[in-house]
Amino acid sequence: MNDTDHIELINDQPEYSGAGVYAWNLYRNLKDLTPVKMAYYDSRKGSCQFYGAGGLESTIHVGVNYPKPLFWRQCSRAYRHQKNVHLLSQNLSFLRAGNKRIITCLDLIPLFMPSSLLEKCWRTFLYSGIKKADHVISISQATRNDLVRIYKMDPQKITPVLLGVTPEYRPYSKTASRELLGLPQDEKIILQVGTAAPRKNFITVLRAFSRIARENTQARLVKVGPAGKGDMEYIARENLSSRVLVRESAAKEHLPHYYAAADVFVFPSLYEGFGLPALEAMACGCPVIASDNSSIPEVVGGAGIMIDPRNDLLWKEKILSVLSDSNLSREMASQGLEQARLFTWQRTAGETLQVYHKIFENSA
Repeated sequence: MNDTDHIELINDQPEYSGAGVYAWNLYRNLKDLTPVKMAYYDSRKGSCQFYGAGGLESTIHVGVNYPKPLFWRQCSRAYRHQKNVHLLSQNLSFLRAGNKRIITCLDLIPLFMPSSLLEKCWRTFLYSGIKKADHVISISQATRNDLVRIYKMDPQKITPVLLGVTPEYRPYSKTASRELLGLPQDEKIILQVGTAAPRKNFITVLRAFSRIARENTQARLVKVGPAGKGDMEYIARENLSSRVLVRESAAKEHLPHYYAAADVFVFPSLYEGFGLPALEAMACGCPVIASDNSSIPEVVGGAGIMIDPRNDLLWKEKILSVLSDSNLSREMASQGLEQARLFTWQRTAGETLQVYHKIFENSA
């Protein structure tokens, strides 16, 4: 790989999305290590924006009246690609860009846990370039295993590179964070962060909390992110409306304070490509109880409690144990901080650069 060549990163996600957190932090940390440019396909504005070492350099207007896959294709055809390309999501793998291509696979969950048959079909099309890539980066060993299982890929063509956590996720004053967010100072707060997707499995936490509420009148469940229709019906049916606070969105700068304000973070997901909220919680010093499946053990390690995501009775018992045992809570918070220090975006960028040298070296 010639030092004068730029590697082109292609990203379709804004910074506030989960995939966007990966894309933008990778770009920012790579640009100090090697010549890179990022093409951001911004469907909201209907434009393709080009970022270099100094930030935004130029913009091409493409149009907003396209379904996303067609918009991505129009963007890809609107300019001349670099010869070495890194597509930052499996959703973009169908694009024909560059001479050599690395694709990051965040997860393959829509293929084996689709919301509908239609979703599985169009995701299959979007992912159609994965096997044709010169190399694939997975964001966990679990996702690497899924690639081998579903696509029968050679494991040597896949490199796991785990994600990092940004500096704003750190311990804050619990009292000050609760005051900032308008949360009660005298209650035990159980926190869940995530979308309304069924695989996030908020219903297990609700069932566990329904049991907890009968025993602990000082406990409150806070959800950051929308709840599903079935979840809201359960809250109403169990008369939990006064004890469950659903905040459908949070300002980016407020999210670390939710973790800091909580007494325990619960992550009952049925499947994750990585599990960034668990890492963020640990980095803020919040004890974590999480599912024992997919990539989550890679993130939480021995710093949290990991259990069957469908056993609401066990969730109730473990949550109460953290809320009632201050020594256990302090020990978990300390271990979580140590675990979180292992995950930095500098490390993610450095390991990604190693893949670039391996795959793009002497690229013609």
